[in-house]
Amino acid sequence: MEKRASSYLTREQFFDLVRGRGGRWELVDGEAVMMAGANQRHQTIAANIFLSLGGQLRGKGCRPTASDTAVATSAENVRYPDVVVDCGPREDTSMYATTPTMVIEVLSPTTRHFDSHKKLGEYLDHPDIMCVLLVDPDGACAILHRRDQDGWVRTLFEDLDDVIDLPEIGAYLSLRDVYEGLELRPRPQLVRQDVCPKCGMIPCACDDSSGYTDGP
Repeated sequence: MEKRASSYLTREQFFDLVRGRGGRWELVDGEAVMMAGANQRHQTIAANIFLSLGGQLRGKGCRPTASDTAVATSAENVRYPDVVVDCGPREDTSMYATTPTMVIEVLSPTTRHFDSHKKLGEYLDHPDIMCVLLVDPDGACAILHRRDQDGWVRTLFEDLDDVIDLPEIGAYLSLRDVYEGLELRPRPQLVRQDVCPKCGMIPCACDDSSGYTDGP
């Protein structure tokens, strides 16, 4: 995050504000927050996911949309996931998904705590969201949070041959498709299945001490 507006905004005021501004903004606790841009690797993964789901869902009830589609998680918070699958009625003038059934975030070292915990908590509380997928940008690794009758179930995928079945939207995601065109890096993964012994969180939210930085 780079910049905050100083006054409290309603959701409607926020959308009026961002219509006339450049950059990427989110509404966080009633404040407009300008978000840092994503690197090319991050954008490639998001595009791969969007293309894979778009081909499968063409002509069906659900449709993937890219990072310009908002998810209103509360009256005071508006988020822009990397990919949203909207299974609600199409409203061409709406700036947010009518029924966001699945949201996907590609993590980064600078935003993993924010995306993996604060934003994840908001997504899990949203009544329409059935699946939340967090994707590691470097290693073949993703964690799926899926809603069932008892709450949320967490599943780790960490093999390039893994295929994530998504019956909630009538599609699937292959990790090979997710990382198409990218060299996988042997670096510490941002997505982890086990509780981190240092911070006690999943995914780990510790400051990385390995010299790990965003790539170009």
